[in-house]
Amino acid sequence: MTRDTNLRDMLHRAAKWFPNNEAVVDDLYRYTYAELKDQVQRMAKLLHTRGVRKGDRVALLMYPSVQHVVALFGAFELGAVPSALHLRESPKILAAVLERLSPRVLVYDGALEELAGELRRAAPVVSSAIRAISELTPPDKRDSGDDPVIPRDLDQYTLDFEPMPIYGHDTSMIALSSGTTGVPKGIMHTHRTQIESARGGAFVFDADPYACIVNVSTTAFIGWYNCTIPFLNAASKIVFMAQWDAKRFLQKLQDERATFAFLVPTMWRMLFREDLDNYDLSNLKKAGYAGEPMDTRTMGLVRDKICGNIINIYGTTETGSCAGGTMMYNEDYRDPSKQESVGKPFLNADVRVIQPGGAVTDEVAPGEEGEVIIRGLSVASQVWDQPQLARKIFDDGWWRSGDMGVLDTDNYLYLRGRIDDMIISGGINVLPSQVEETVLGHPAVSECVVIGIPDEQWGQRIAAFVVAKEPVTADELKAHVDATDLSHYKRPREYHLVSELPRGNTGKVSRRLLRTQVAGK
Repeated sequence: MTRDTNLRDMLHRAAKWFPNNEAVVDDLYRYTYAELKDQVQRMAKLLHTRGVRKGDRVALLMYPSVQHVVALFGAFELGAVPSALHLRESPKILAAVLERLSPRVLVYDGALEELAGELRRAAPVVSSAIRAISELTPPDKRDSGDDPVIPRDLDQYTLDFEPMPIYGHDTSMIALSSGTTGVPKGIMHTHRTQIESARGGAFVFDADPYACIVNVSTTAFIGWYNCTIPFLNAASKIVFMAQWDAKRFLQKLQDERATFAFLVPTMWRMLFREDLDNYDLSNLKKAGYAGEPMDTRTMGLVRDKICGNIINIYGTTETGSCAGGTMMYNEDYRDPSKQESVGKPFLNADVRVIQPGGAVTDEVAPGEEGEVIIRGLSVASQVWDQPQLARKIFDDGWWRSGDMGVLDTDNYLYLRGRIDDMIISGGINVLPSQVEETVLGHPAVSECVVIGIPDEQWGQRIAAFVVAKEPVTADELKAHVDATDLSHYKRPREYHLVSELPRGNTGKVSRRLLRTQVAGK
């Protein structure tokens, strides 16, 4: 019987054929593929000495860094199952996650020593811990304590045994969902779904042995995997930033000669607060975005100031993204009427719009709103320790997204927001996206989120929360919206100018957190 392709073999192939290519880079470390494989195998031995075997979970409490890749692939090397924890979650939620995952080892950044200690006391199921070093680790936190430290101690370990075989159906990692109200659910991806995502991502991102990406995603975000695994698959260079900073991102794009820039729209908008004329971005061949809708003004700035070749991806933790979801190619944007679309399915993927809550065969007519469901080679099918939930959201190969959407007569998909983000005002359904797009059309507006606020007369009234990049008043924003063709019933009844908007685990603006903040006032 032949072995299936897996993530362990993927890295080994890159190290065999491109040993001297730069693989992973941060502010402290810079490894070639040969060096990365060596460190990964040493990490695997260290994990093995701590009792980790095939199928055991390994929890990662880490910032984006080279050592995070070493820890992640050290687990892959053994056939173990890593799971990156959301750093923005409360200790109580994180402890509950650990109890659910029951990991054998916690690998933590030295900068998070106190949090790691608190979690180990709250979740004694974790029997061992390993400290890692990143650019955010204070000097006095690098070597303190009794736990092994990576990379310092890896020279003491050599992989002196052959790890267990890995098959495509084996669980490769558990990705924690974002934006939930309770304990995040653990989406179980297999080696096959991640390899398919790596293949699809390499294709759409133009990843090859000469490509480079600066990855700013947090480690628990599926975007981190999408901006890392396809490039490792292609023996490209990945540069990690432990924290988002627009100036540093631009500097790294220039200094590392990045070929691809990929951000969520919120970050793109923050980027344009900087003077881009101070940076040489001529090596960029493609730019992309995902995670939330892109307003037309920011799209124009990306095209004019960053790169004329733009893509947009719609995918999620559950879909693995790059072989399950949709994509807008640069050529799709030549038709102005498709500007707001998220495109058509990836290769070998499929999308339907169905009656919300209906069967997967209950498709609605073109132009009619419904729930988006997705099928593809990178789509997961199980939820860790929650089989009942898995049966609810995964149905005969399809994933029920909870997103509202429309397919036009040309089969382009348009998202209309989350089903639970719907604002019902006077008995009429209003999705926030079109309202936000209109407000963002004002040149002084940097960010905007629209939510429904309880109203005795109308049920909910529409409120816009705005971050401005230059002085503007609520009356000026109202006048701007009133001058557009936005339907009267969709116009905000109030405008709130704020210095910042609440964000969830992935860095995206969170309507749920905003609604909670407003309700608490």
